[in-house]
Amino acid sequence: LRVAGFWNSGQECGAACRVLVHESAAEQFVDLLVGEVRSLVVGEPTAGQDIEVGPMVSKAHFERVTGYLERAKAGGVRVATGGGGIDGPGYFVAPTVLADVPEGAEAAREEIFGPVVTVETFTDEEEAVRRANDVPFGLAASVWTENARRSHDIAARLDFGTVWVNSHLVLAAEVPWGGFKGSGYGRDLSVYALDDYSRTKHVMHNHAR
Repeated sequence: LRVAGFWNSGQECGAACRVLVHESAAEQFVDLLVGEVRSLVVGEPTAGQDIEVGPMVSKAHFERVTGYLERAKAGGVRVATGGGGIDGPGYFVAPTVLADVPEGAEAAREEIFGPVVTVETFTDEEEAVRRANDVPFGLAASVWTENARRSHDIAARLDFGTVWVNSHLVLAAEVPWGGFKGSGYGRDLSVYALDDYSRTKHVMHNHAR
C-alpha cells in the first residue's frame, strides 16, 4: 500500500485506495499502515530522488480532494493520519489514511484520486465480496491471502477488469488492462487492445455462374 496507494500522489486510476480488512486484524493493520504512510516524503518532484509524494495536478483538483476529506471528517470518519492540505506553496495534500469507514461512505464509494486510502472492516468473505463489488467502478482490485483456494475463489467473484493476488498495480504488456461498470470499456495492452485500433470489413463474393 505504501507504493500502490500513493504512487503519483494517488492520482492513478488503479491505485489501491480502498482497503477491506477483517475486523480481527483491522487495528494492527491500521497501525502498521499509518507508520508506513507517515514515513512518505512529500515535496516538489524535482527536489530530489527521495521525494515520494508530489502535489495535486491543479488547484481545482486540490480543492476536490480536500473537499472529500472535510466531508469524511464531518461524517465521523476517523482520520488515522493526514487529513488535509499542507500549509505552504503548492497544492499538496498530506498522505492520508481514513479508518473505521462505514459501509456506503462517500470516501469509499467514489474515486478521490489523491493520496488517500480508506480502511473498512468486514466479518466474513461473503460480506467482503459484496461490499467490494458494491461500487460504481470496476477497474482493479487485489486479494491478499496465504490460502491458494481462497485466492482463486475470491478473485473470480470480484467484478473488476483486473484482479491481482498478493500484489497490486503490476502491469505487463502481454495481459489486458481495462475495467468493468463505470470504469469504461475496451482494453489496453495485449492483443485485446488491437480491437480498439482495428476496423473489420466483410466482403462476400458469390461465385455462382
